[in-house]
Amino acid sequence: MSILDKKLIKNLDYFTIAVVFALVCFGLVSIASIMASPFDGKEATLSDYIQKLNLEYVERQIVNFLVGIAAMLIVLVIDYHMLKGFINYIYYANVALLLILLLAGESTRGIFGWFKIGTRMFQPSELCKISLIVMISKIVSDSMDRDGSLKRFKEIMKALVYFIVPFFLVYKQPDMGTAFVFIAILFCIFFVGRINWKYIAGAVLFSAAALPLTYFYLITPDQKNRIDSFLNPGRDARGLDYNVIQSKTSIGSGQLNGRGFFTDGTLAQLKYVPERHTDFVFSGIVEGVGFIGGTILIALYFVLIFRWLWIAAKAKDNFGTCLVTGCLGMLAAHVFENVGMTMGLMPVTGIPLPFISYGGSNLLTNMIAVGIVLNVWMRRPARR
Repeated sequence: MSILDKKLIKNLDYFTIAVVFALVCFGLVSIASIMASPFDGKEATLSDYIQKLNLEYVERQIVNFLVGIAAMLIVLVIDYHMLKGFINYIYYANVALLLILLLAGESTRGIFGWFKIGTRMFQPSELCKISLIVMISKIVSDSMDRDGSLKRFKEIMKALVYFIVPFFLVYKQPDMGTAFVFIAILFCIFFVGRINWKYIAGAVLFSAAALPLTYFYLITPDQKNRIDSFLNPGRDARGLDYNVIQSKTSIGSGQLNGRGFFTDGTLAQLKYVPERHTDFVFSGIVEGVGFIGGTILIALYFVLIFRWLWIAAKAKDNFGTCLVTGCLGMLAAHVFENVGMTMGLMPVTGIPLPFISYGGSNLLTNMIAVGIVLNVWMRRPARR
């Protein structure tokens, strides 16, 4: 259908829309506060504070959000079952972009994962998450429709092949954070596909056996250093451990109630926290709103995750269930890894906090995922 009728609009999940909108608005305020220039101890008036605000990133993020809304609406217009018809083209286009990146991509922090388009940077691996979700969901749901679960070894291997190709290309960038998200997506979709436990046990045993080989021969020296830093925290305070130490210090300085947003002279404002508006934005947020505010933010994510879990359970068909579960896995992996690394509970991989961190590619991907979830829920009552 070309446009949404009133019945479908009434069936939208406005709860998801409200939570996502709240997260994005919270992110805009956080970015504005974190990127504000400090006053160096001078007394300042309200007009001085306004002049010190660095709204460049906020304005860009608003544009990113508007682009994301447009993409979400496009996804809503298309019946999600139609995604099966052209996912092959999207998937192979994404793989082609990942291949080109290895030859002509822009490097950021040692990762060749971006194309430079004018003054903007575009990260194809972000959109590849969506194509991977749809492709694996198609394979798994088709198998479930025939057999009730993902039983056939042939179908499992087919899904793994479609997974391994983009996984390997992202690994070669090297971007282990995104590779971790790919694994989470695959695991979640396989889980709802009711894959035979013997295959899961075999995969776990194989992965465990392959860990030493991976560590000593397959990962880059930088990735190995990050793992060593995580396992031996504080050993290199001015080098490998600097980011995490500064992040934990910023979080700790917020204490219970926080120092307040737009408070002058926070560690995030003074640039003691690296990547303060992107990968480590959670540190600056907790410094501003404290443990209570940080807990509320995490609770919002949990509410959204459980909402999507409920939508997946209520989906009309297996394809819808797999799609929503894949989006849920992507969201949960990002939140778990990002919050964990800022507190020193996970290795630093450099993946953003959904809907909060500054960045167009990730926000676009998350808004497309929201569109898919809304699409599945919106069309459920229409199919009886």
